[in-house]
Amino acid sequence: MSAPNVFFLAVDSLRADALHSTVPPTPNMDRYAGSGANFVQAVATTTSTTPSFSSMLTGCYPPRHGVRGLQGYSLSSELKTMAEAFAEAGYGTHAEVTGPLLPETGVLRGFAGANHRQAYRVPFFNWRADVLEKLAGFVDPWFLLLHIWEVHRPYRAPPDFEKRWDRSGYEAAIGATDGWLGPVFEALPDNTIVVITGDHGEEYPETKLQHKMIRLARRARGTLKTGKWLPALDKRLAELTVGHGFALHEHLVRVPLIIAGPGINATEVQDQVRHVDLYPTLAELCDLPEPQAIDGRSVVPLMMGGTLPEEPAYMEAVGVKLEGDRIVGAREPDWKLLRRGSTRSELYRLNGSQAPDEKHDVATRHPEVAHRLETFVDEISATALEHTGSGMTSDEEALVEQHLRDLGYL
Repeated sequence: MSAPNVFFLAVDSLRADALHSTVPPTPNMDRYAGSGANFVQAVATTTSTTPSFSSMLTGCYPPRHGVRGLQGYSLSSELKTMAEAFAEAGYGTHAEVTGPLLPETGVLRGFAGANHRQAYRVPFFNWRADVLEKLAGFVDPWFLLLHIWEVHRPYRAPPDFEKRWDRSGYEAAIGATDGWLGPVFEALPDNTIVVITGDHGEEYPETKLQHKMIRLARRARGTLKTGKWLPALDKRLAELTVGHGFALHEHLVRVPLIIAGPGINATEVQDQVRHVDLYPTLAELCDLPEPQAIDGRSVVPLMMGGTLPEEPAYMEAVGVKLEGDRIVGAREPDWKLLRRGSTRSELYRLNGSQAPDEKHDVATRHPEVAHRLETFVDEISATALEHTGSGMTSDEEALVEQHLRDLGYL
């Protein structure tokens, strides 16, 4: 059989439970989950788009690839990207992206063609006709990264396309996205490996009333300056937030991951896997050289019904809402360790993610677990690049900053 094509679909803000349930209905993506490898415990590296893609496309954690936020960082030139590896293997490489994934960040290095689309104030799925036309003209083998924005806040689902901010709006956007993806999936040649994931999850209010309460809390913090006068209250109000990037909660770091296509049997993988594992896994599936000096590993053995030694997942929260702070952490199926700045690490019991408890810190009750995960975090942090600037010109930095303002991040 000839080398398989690769269709890599990244749905922005797609959390795991959006696909691992019957609400909303997602028959198109479910079809791939049922025919291929469905990883039900996949962990995103960060809860912000640009550093998350940097990890997926390099197999490296942020300290090694150097992208530790949406602004002021660009991908290390010392790393080989997934796109560069596929191009060297004779693949045609193309990226269709949007949001903060500007070429200036270096994330798109290796794609022979890269189209950055406008994220807002555009028709729903306005990109689809163009992508279908390009698919029809691709010469095998090809590697296509498709990053779509329709599930990102604010949620604007057909038929009315009105802005919605709560759970029902989020689920409506996912259901519509799945339906409108149908023609794209149908256009894929049989000899195509399909990857479906989210770059990170999402926090949303359950109801419209909760959304109003969150808006009131945000206004109260600004008007009353609670951070200066009432820090305890300010912390409680700050926790009433939505979106992503500001924390490492389960619904923000757990994402769906599906890999289906020729030679891949139907299986549900319960083991924890990570976004950094995608690059080496696809390299093995497509018979590319094994990537060197990365943090991830191939999970093909799990797809074949085998086993792998358990490895923790390193995570970072670096969103704008953190105002320059960074939350780092490590996750295992039963445990999650979090550390913000120089504060003491906190440990939470996940219980195999069946009924996670992210409210009660149990670090003092399980010091051996906390120490093991702290050691892992320190080892990953030790691979950090010396940050000597963004690697961009002043004009490129200004372009990225203005784009982030247009997107509402700044």
